[in-house]
Amino acid sequence: MITITGLFTHPIKSCAAQAHPQGVEVSVAGLAYDREWVVVDQQGVFMTQRRWPRMALIQPLVQDGQITVQAPGDNVAVSVRIWSSDTLGRDEGDQVAQWFSDFLQTPCRVLRNHSRARRYVLTERVRPWEEKSQGWRQIGDQLNGFGFADALPFLFTNEASLEELNRLVQQSGEQAVPMDRFRANVVFEGLPAYEEDYVLGLSSEGLSFAFIRACTRCPMPNVNQRTADVGTQPGLALAQSRQFPQGTLFGMQAMLVESKPQMLTIGQTLDVEYSF
Repeated sequence: MITITGLFTHPIKSCAAQAHPQGVEVSVAGLAYDREWVVVDQQGVFMTQRRWPRMALIQPLVQDGQITVQAPGDNVAVSVRIWSSDTLGRDEGDQVAQWFSDFLQTPCRVLRNHSRARRYVLTERVRPWEEKSQGWRQIGDQLNGFGFADALPFLFTNEASLEELNRLVQQSGEQAVPMDRFRANVVFEGLPAYEEDYVLGLSSEGLSFAFIRACTRCPMPNVNQRTADVGTQPGLALAQSRQFPQGTLFGMQAMLVESKPQMLTIGQTLDVEYSF
């Protein structure tokens, strides 16, 4: 059994997280408003902290039917009403684009995803999980769309795994890193370090998550989410301890395969189903 200790959304892809201490709505598309917006450059390519680490300082807050964005040293917040639009996508306008362009010091636009334009989990990503699930849960045609997350709508991380990783980080003479470096949606405790590698899924009454695959890590965890400074850790520790044929791994990407309308809450427990 695991216990949820943290719930986070990232309303604007690659910008700061919004914590949800009171819980957050969950659906097959992910946590409510997670990666619902994206910043794109003049060529329409989405921007991330990999090249623009200052994005970590942009603080979105979804509340009372609108998203408000602020950044350190900026006295003017910009707000956008969350519309119920039937269009396939939405450019959030010149005022918002100018605010982001000024802060990031490069021309850009902000786009919002829409359910009719959502991407779908690729069948080839799900097939290996189905082969080892042995009928625990059926995905079938449940490859529901999601927003601007990289590959799957949920990312889970284990507190014990971070503790083990930080042991190596501190051995190198660096300070331990917080979990926000890994930009998870759901943080949990209750498993030994890296035992999530062998977890098929998590479930409680009316709710089942499939752990589809481990999350392959780029250098972005080296970005300090509070200062936007770029270092060498935890990247070096990950390369030392979590290097696999598919890449450097930390956390589990997941999808919801069974759910009644509900919220996830801090302290909620879920049963663990192993893949062996």
